[in-house]
Amino acid sequence: MTAKRRAVRVRDRMPSASTAAHIAADLREILARGLDLAPETLRFIDSTCGHPSAAELAALLTDDTAAERDSLLELLFSPDEALQVELEDRMGLDPREPPAAEEVAVRLAAAPLSVRFRFPDGRGALSVALTAQLARRLVFGLGIDRNLPPAVAEVIAANVSDGSRLRVRVMLRNARFEFTPAHCEFMCALLSKLDVQDAAGRDCLAFALELLAGLGGSADVYAALAARKKWLSKALHHSQRMREHLSQSNVETLLSQGLRLTWVDEAQARHQMTAIDRICVAAFGRSVPVDADGWREAVDIDGLPNVADWMRRLT
Repeated sequence: MTAKRRAVRVRDRMPSASTAAHIAADLREILARGLDLAPETLRFIDSTCGHPSAAELAALLTDDTAAERDSLLELLFSPDEALQVELEDRMGLDPREPPAAEEVAVRLAAAPLSVRFRFPDGRGALSVALTAQLARRLVFGLGIDRNLPPAVAEVIAANVSDGSRLRVRVMLRNARFEFTPAHCEFMCALLSKLDVQDAAGRDCLAFALELLAGLGGSADVYAALAARKKWLSKALHHSQRMREHLSQSNVETLLSQGLRLTWVDEAQARHQMTAIDRICVAAFGRSVPVDADGWREAVDIDGLPNVADWMRRLT
């Protein structure tokens, strides 16, 4: 651990300063070093502004009449995963209390600060003054006032390696749902068995988080996963039949026959079905295969001698 990191940890334990003050100071330190533009941010800038240089973008951001100015500023100060992961590390794995986001934003903007955004392709760097409005945008985007449920945090600490632990915590901090008892139980079961060390496992976790966000108050996660897989299976079956029809007739003929033509991303559908299988096996110990016409018999893997091998076959 470096001397700077030790100083941060010592400061974290000082009882006289608030958690909000700690986080604001840490965030200010990160911003003062400058930030690399995330690939998705750069794609948006290039598609909106025509591959501008840092100087050209700076001129646009100082033009109050530019239509893109406000949206670009909001984008620049929307935290990316790299910033969130570093701040998650500095917040500690088990903060005593969630910091007040409003207080953090006020403290962050209390003194002037210019943030450098570095282009990754030799176009230079862009300096933007941190205003109170932009500080508030950044801080509330971090979700720092949302603590993970203790049971979920404990499962992550016990089952996820150091290399992925902070990323998983950030993913859950960004989740768009409230942690109901049923959601906590599901996440604990999933994270205790799902391998999130690689991109495939994290994709499954991201899929599960999106599913929970759409469930509302429903507690039956397994039924929702099974219903999604059944829908995907039917969509694949329909897409395959469309390809068969198109190989035999042209589009005009099929439309004249009243056939409904729809497009399905078959690769994405199969990817999601595989993710559902891995999630169901990890969280519930069973998978529910379906076909286009309905349900087939559930496959219960409880008691199988090598569940890990079964999981690997789903990757």
